[in-house]
Amino acid sequence: MIQNIILLIVSLTGGIFDWTTRKIPNWLTFGTLAFMLLFNTIYLRSEILNSLLGFLVGLALLFIPYLLGLMGAGDVKLLGAIGSIVGFKKIVLIFLYSSICGLFLGIVWLLFLPNRLKFLITTGQVLPAVDKKQKLPYGIAIFLGTFIYIMFGTNNFLKEISILHIWQ
Repeated sequence: MIQNIILLIVSLTGGIFDWTTRKIPNWLTFGTLAFMLLFNTIYLRSEILNSLLGFLVGLALLFIPYLLGLMGAGDVKLLGAIGSIVGFKKIVLIFLYSSICGLFLGIVWLLFLPNRLKFLITTGQVLPAVDKKQKLPYGIAIFLGTFIYIMFGTNNFLKEISILHIWQ
């Protein structure tokens, strides 16, 4: 229960910061890692390694999109921070949920901004400029993916999506 509250607070805060400022602060991401390491040291000593691995796996999952310029470093660190809360196995599931949410948000973003859709069709590129204000704040997708994880647990949501039955 406490894990879900921390997840909700961290992911919602990251999503709000990403939406309003297009930055996710280091105090949130590294602060979450430090808090989880301290919490696990005091209460759940067996979970320290799981938190560290969760952080590293969260970073690794978004590292290539970051290198390609598809997202900012804050998004990568936010997924890592969430990984430090849930551990290295469950962060992959949150990454999957976040990717699905990001796909839907990207489609809606393109449909409601006709200039971007026209630019995409004519040039094959998603963004006409490098201005951060014009990029989709992926922290929102990470929040939505985390929210789905909290609401449906580790298996129930995947069972509801028929195309993903192969994962079961």
